[in-house]
Amino acid sequence: MRKLFFLILIPFFSFSQSFNKIDISGKKQGDWKKYHNNGKLRYTGQFIDDIPSGIFKYYYDTGELKLEKEYFHKGTAVATHVFYKNGDIKASGLYVNELKDSTWYYYDKDSVLVMTEQYNKGFLNGMTKTYYQTGEIYEIKSWKMGIMDGLCNLFFSNGQLMMESYYINNKKEKNCIYYYPSGIISHRGNYISGIKSGKWEYFNDQGVIDTIINYNE
Repeated sequence: MRKLFFLILIPFFSFSQSFNKIDISGKKQGDWKKYHNNGKLRYTGQFIDDIPSGIFKYYYDTGELKLEKEYFHKGTAVATHVFYKNGDIKASGLYVNELKDSTWYYYDKDSVLVMTEQYNKGFLNGMTKTYYQTGEIYEIKSWKMGIMDGLCNLFFSNGQLMMESYYINNKKEKNCIYYYPSGIISHRGNYISGIKSGKWEYFNDQGVIDTIINYNE
């Protein structure tokens, strides 16, 4: 019986040591597994010379897949997918040097695309777009390294322009125009440093001007 027990124990011990290895220089090597406090698997992945390599999978403490990361370019770039507990995609995008980069996509629990964002070195840079539940575009914003700069447009669900404005350094500037769903102008005027300035004209839904306000007076 002792010999049989010994033969069974050896392979089990060998298997248990095949994960979470650190070499003599202190670097992580090979397959790794970590667990939540409740004993559920937290993540699995592989290291080469202490650098994450290939696909890492992270799990909710209830067991469902939460996050999948694929490392490449010696761990400096990571293609990332985030999941709801039911397995549907929640978000996806790229990290470069641990900072968001390129285009990120976000989805609601019905798997409908609700937002896209463009990043450069962790800063919003380019366009952000948000969408109605039905898929039509709602808002487009322009960014330069984390600062709103450029056109900002809102749209009705029928695709008609709702508002067109311009931002400089996170504040509305220049001419701003609002529209009725029919496409007729609702009101228009200028902003200076985010504050209405000068003459603003207000129209009824027939396009006839009915109010003028001078915000400098």
